[in-house]
Amino acid sequence: MVRFSNASAASDPDAQLMLQVRAGSEEAFNELVRRYEDRVRGIITHLMGGTAYADDLTQDVFLRVFRARRSYVVGAKFSTWLFTIVNNVVSNARRGLARRREVCFDQDITTSHPSVERFPSTQQHLAPSQRAETEELVSLVRGCIDRLVPRQRAAIKLCDIEGLSYSRVAKAIGTSPDAAKSLIHRGRLNLKQMLTTHVQKGSVV
Repeated sequence: MVRFSNASAASDPDAQLMLQVRAGSEEAFNELVRRYEDRVRGIITHLMGGTAYADDLTQDVFLRVFRARRSYVVGAKFSTWLFTIVNNVVSNARRGLARRREVCFDQDITTSHPSVERFPSTQQHLAPSQRAETEELVSLVRGCIDRLVPRQRAAIKLCDIEGLSYSRVAKAIGTSPDAAKSLIHRGRLNLKQMLTTHVQKGSVV
């Protein structure tokens, strides 16, 4: 592990606080939570595509920060270290949800492919072969979503999965309603192109 000089800590007040946490200061830890809690929750909301898990995952992030305090080594910026933890927590959460969550899309995404317009919230009424095909399709679309650029991915999830309006999506990702609408439109076009490519290659039957 690369170690940095104390000069790095001196230039980053948050790293100084984390060093105090490493030394046993509860007040320093509470101050870091105060400084970063809203930002962490906001990032988690964007990456998860909604607020359903934001509070629990935010708590998990800071629990991991506290548990890692004794092994903390000052790096370039404390925030970089923290957001690496955020990314790990979100990645673990998304992997856990991937097998349970059903994705529902606006018809605009797949106008030319009716077979992938909607995914049922339950598949119990389907025959085993139909259920397998539907699960394969859901997995395919999730993979395509994950390949979108981050802001398009966040906008698509907030709008087409969580059902938020353009104005609420804009507020969530910190942009204007027109910009949010443009992100969603471009994201849908990119998704449609990826799905079309898979269909043409015979990935979807």
